[in-house]
Amino acid sequence: MKRFLTWLGAFAIGLTTYSTTNVAEACGGFFCSGGGPTGPTPVVQAAERVMFEDLGDGMIRAYVQIQYTQQGGVPVGFSWIIPVTSVPELGIGDQATFDQLDTATAPQFRFVNNGSFGGGGGGGVGCGASDGSALDFPGSRDAEEGGVRVWDESRVGDYLTAIIEGDDPREILQWLADNGYDIPAAAEDTIDEYVYTGHLFTAFRYDPIGPGSGTLPPVVLTYGGLKPCVPIKITAIASMPVLDVMVLAFGEGRAHPDPEGEYIETVPDYNAIQPDFTAPTLTTYADEVDRAIESAGSHAWVVEHASPTPNVFGVTDPEARAILDRNRYVTRFYTRMTPEQMDVDPEFVFGADGDDVNRLHVIDNSGRVAALSSAESERMAAVPPLTVFGAILIALGWRRRR
Repeated sequence: MKRFLTWLGAFAIGLTTYSTTNVAEACGGFFCSGGGPTGPTPVVQAAERVMFEDLGDGMIRAYVQIQYTQQGGVPVGFSWIIPVTSVPELGIGDQATFDQLDTATAPQFRFVNNGSFGGGGGGGVGCGASDGSALDFPGSRDAEEGGVRVWDESRVGDYLTAIIEGDDPREILQWLADNGYDIPAAAEDTIDEYVYTGHLFTAFRYDPIGPGSGTLPPVVLTYGGLKPCVPIKITAIASMPVLDVMVLAFGEGRAHPDPEGEYIETVPDYNAIQPDFTAPTLTTYADEVDRAIESAGSHAWVVEHASPTPNVFGVTDPEARAILDRNRYVTRFYTRMTPEQMDVDPEFVFGADGDDVNRLHVIDNSGRVAALSSAESERMAAVPPLTVFGAILIALGWRRRR
């Protein structure tokens, strides 16, 4: 009975729908200020998520959110730089918006006789070609300071922000240092690449008015651009050994990696996935994603979900609902990269073609084939996991009565 209850406890854990928040003992896609002779104070980055919304007329809205924990409880400042293609409008988002859309699109894995599991990923934003437009918003200006053009400096929520551009990466780094933004010298070559391609830079410095909560407030950037893009090259400067990147793309149609770029779509071997209670998703999903990406040449995305937005259920947050209502289609991408593989910024395009991708995967490792229609899959995904757990408890009680 003790062995059975131990197994039952593990099984109950596996019955939850789960959105991956891999832990990284590094500064991730942003830079830490403070520290001592050996460098910045270590920070554990728990998650980084990105959503893109194609607003039409050459405008893109990007939502970015980072979760972190501090080691040793010592207050730490954050500096964060995002390359953009035009002067953006900045705002603050709500974590609940990310949480609900992440959970509603995350992949689920249902093992025959084993339970159900789910998973996901994390990411960044910027780059891409611009249509040359720039937003004109209150407080913007065009001032030269040491070879750096300052478009805006302001407080946005718990952030002090600056929008700058220049022709010399050393002058940009010097301006950031002089104004309290701690960006490492190692960023110079990468910033030079973005300068060469005509990018501006949005710099954030986390400076909460009150005590920090351990979660960086989400930021929202609205800017002119032709293709949503993840500036993965700048993320590589301070990345963990393997970075999980998750992107949600909302628009009129299915999103794809830019066919003119180096990234392609790939599909992991779902039938090879096994339960693994030591992994963040409670499965070997990440291992199969690694194999699929390596076979595709390292620059590849797994499409975890793709469907018309009315097929996204369980979303009650007002802003999340507004995003779904404004757009006809949502595509969720996931990849895993080492810093060495972060040498090309991935871009995305929207189109009318492309198959839907169901987020529920029924896996039968016993050799039997579990074939479900899309409607049946959605019904199974909507069944509360505790229904199955309750059935087990009823069966256990019936056996004791016998």
